[in-house]
Amino acid sequence: MADLPFPADTAFLTVKEVSDTFRVCPKTVRRWVSSGHLPALRLGRDWRIARADLKTFAAARGNPVLAHVL
Repeated sequence: MADLPFPADTAFLTVKEVSDTFRVCPKTVRRWVSSGHLPALRLGRDWRIARADLKTFAAARGNPVLAHVL
């Protein structure tokens, strides 16, 4: 199994965890959220992304391997 930057039973991920998973800058993840491409919940000043939404997002972006691992 892939070495994910978060525990396997995590339901919600931080922007940092998502950026580490996709190997992009955290600012890129925030852009995806602000543009509406990646659904997220706001908790205070932080964002949380549901694992199920991230899986859908990965599949839609043409990354079926990452979608399968998530």
